[in-house]
Amino acid sequence: MFQSRNDRCPAEVYLDNNATTAVLPCAAAAVLHHMQTCFGNPSSSHSTGIKAKVELELTRQLARQVIGASRGQIVFTSGATEGIQTSIVSALLDARSRGQSGPQTLLLYGATEHKAVPESLKHWNQVLQLGATVKAIPVDQHGILNEQALIELLPQAALICTMAANNETGVKQDLARLETLIRKVNPAVRWMVDCVQALGKMSLDIANSSIDYAPFSGHKLYAPKGIGFLYVRAGAPYQPFIAGGGQESGLRSGTENLPGIAALHAIFTELLKPTGSVFHSVDTLWSYRSQLLAALTELFPQLVLNSDAPFIVPTTINFSVPGFLSKDILDLFDAGNIRVSAGSACSSKASGSFVLDAMGLEEWRSQGAVRLSFGPAMTAAEIDAACKAIRRLVPVVRNCCLVLNDAQDAVAPPLAGLTQLKYEDLCSYLLVCPQSREAVVIDPVEPLMNRLVNLVQGQGLQLKAVLETHQHQDHPSVRADFLNALGIHQPLAVDGNGWPLGATLKVGTFMLQALTTPGHSADSRSFLLYRDQQLLAAFVGDLLLPGGFGRLDLTGSDTKAFVHSLQQLQQVLKADTLLLSSHDYAQRFFTTWRLVMQENPEIAEVLQAGRLSASWQDKLAQQSQQLQQQQQYQCGIVEVSYSDAKALIGPADIAALLSQYPQLQIVDVREPHEQIAGEIEPLLPQDAKVQHWPLSQLAWALCSGAIEPSQQLLLVCRSGNRSLLAAKILNRLGFEQVYNLKGGVALLS
Repeated sequence: MFQSRNDRCPAEVYLDNNATTAVLPCAAAAVLHHMQTCFGNPSSSHSTGIKAKVELELTRQLARQVIGASRGQIVFTSGATEGIQTSIVSALLDARSRGQSGPQTLLLYGATEHKAVPESLKHWNQVLQLGATVKAIPVDQHGILNEQALIELLPQAALICTMAANNETGVKQDLARLETLIRKVNPAVRWMVDCVQALGKMSLDIANSSIDYAPFSGHKLYAPKGIGFLYVRAGAPYQPFIAGGGQESGLRSGTENLPGIAALHAIFTELLKPTGSVFHSVDTLWSYRSQLLAALTELFPQLVLNSDAPFIVPTTINFSVPGFLSKDILDLFDAGNIRVSAGSACSSKASGSFVLDAMGLEEWRSQGAVRLSFGPAMTAAEIDAACKAIRRLVPVVRNCCLVLNDAQDAVAPPLAGLTQLKYEDLCSYLLVCPQSREAVVIDPVEPLMNRLVNLVQGQGLQLKAVLETHQHQDHPSVRADFLNALGIHQPLAVDGNGWPLGATLKVGTFMLQALTTPGHSADSRSFLLYRDQQLLAAFVGDLLLPGGFGRLDLTGSDTKAFVHSLQQLQQVLKADTLLLSSHDYAQRFFTTWRLVMQENPEIAEVLQAGRLSASWQDKLAQQSQQLQQQQQYQCGIVEVSYSDAKALIGPADIAALLSQYPQLQIVDVREPHEQIAGEIEPLLPQDAKVQHWPLSQLAWALCSGAIEPSQQLLLVCRSGNRSLLAAKILNRLGFEQVYNLKGGVALLS
């Protein structure tokens, strides 16, 4: 579970056991033995095959003991997903044979079930043309199935699917109580219980229950991937899912995975030991949970648990932290060599947790949820190492101002220049003069407000102004709330956009100039950023966006004013002046005047004519209506096609690349807390030149001239995704010699 990357990097701490587990040494030894020595086919009649058959049946008997199933069938499968499919197909075919079909027939599942269950229900309902209604059973705020809803739904149900323990929250259902309710309301309904997260964490007594099907998976409990088993109650309908040679007494054809089954044998043997087992008691697991939770709370004092005792198994901690998205915490932990997840590994690309949504928890908790899970064979030494690894991040989050605390245990580089913070398509900006420590915030939004407050307070900045390029119609202004959070009373001498009365605003060595640029809205302003009389960038709100322009169909929008505002900007902007918008729908971060003209020839045509013709006004109105109807607003009239010239290389190519290009600069685009938590230099060749430019400060790297199009750059991040995004951004701006480290830092160890 813990592996050392190299002498200068801390060992890996793996706390994502609900996704998969390492194989126990005894299980690995059993696998190797049955791959190399006792490798016979259980269906063969010779001595080698007979030995394999004995191993197969011994393991089957051990499985019965482990789950308390003295009766019924134990069928070895490839894993839980196959067991779920087999159970559902068997139950649905039985329902059809009994005339249970049509929309009045219900196929029920818990609203927090693993996606394998509802998706399988929908799939086989369609394939078998049952025409039944697939319906989720609601849960309460603790994740427990709503009994009143069950009472109302069960009479029409042909199949009900529930979980023993939830994979994201660890919430366990009271199976005995459920059974009483289910059999009282509908004695004939088929019942499947997903037991994947149950073994080693809660007791099971399946033989004394009326559960019809119970799928299990090996790789969730220290066995290899690709092995599992399914319990089928005696008398329950069963349809073989895989036909062929008739193995498993005709219940599941195909030569059995004997090495995987041998691994289960080793696991079951440990589970059944009265003393000396590698698996710990529930009391010990609760103690481990308390230790981890204490370390997490020290790291994040505002941590909120999304599930807790007495409703859970002890091995899962699901939490959120106000002001943090789950990705923020995952990136921090991963940089610190701690592996956790945002929820189900099968749903890791989803935004938010459908499990927490079903529990009715607030949106910020769903979008910020982090799952930490350990296994029942975790050792005290491993728990101690995990707690130490978590506590190593405490000075990182404090000194990078992710959380506020009076203690200063380390020194993080002071913030300087321009930082672009993003939440989905929303953009906020923080401008800091490194000499005077004066600052300006531009276009603060509610999801980023806590982060901005922490930066201003934690960095000890002197806030000169809080500016808004326009009064946002798609979300309320938080300027007053932001100032209140900082304990600052709103100055009287500012206009509606927060601009202090006067033509210019000094921020140390920076100067901001305001332009009235209506079009997107009547109160739109643009702020020009200068240093030493040199124009560096322009904050243009929603007038212009990376790839196009803002909507012109809103109240206060004016197409004539839009053209006039563009003419104003054309007179003051240079071709390569960075344009910073309040929205970024296409993940391009920023644009330039040159790109606006290149990507939107229609705008160039309008500017040349000096007016919008009636046909152009109609065209813009139609486009705005179409954009308004789209679920995700895709900005721009013409979508840019990125060049495929950028090289995607692996870590093995770095030394060769440095030899070929001695001037190559490696640019780490991870955020500061990641860079400090997990230094990249020990993982690179000694002669590598490294610059640290977080993606949030990429605009400032360009404004300040720290990186230029003539340079040869190799971009690096945790996984290769953000660095690829940065490579596309730079390529679009004319950088031609940009490389991306495919796979990122994760593959350097």
